[in-house]
Amino acid sequence: MTSRRKKVTQIQEIANSKGWTFEELAHRWEVSPRQMSRIAAAAKQRDIDAANGLPGLPNKQED
Repeated sequence: MTSRRKKVTQIQEIANSKGWTFEELAHRWEVSPRQMSRIAAAAKQRDIDAANGLPGLPNKQED
């Protein structure tokens, strides 16, 4: 059995840079984690724009 590495999507990179986990983002956007995965994989411009507009989480932001 081979293990596959998950590809980090552009939306996930943006969200992570602002301190959001995928699960938190799915909850905020009111979708299931599975649907969030599909949204990220499709990488539509509107969703990338929405991720760019996320507020940073002050207690989680990386400097």
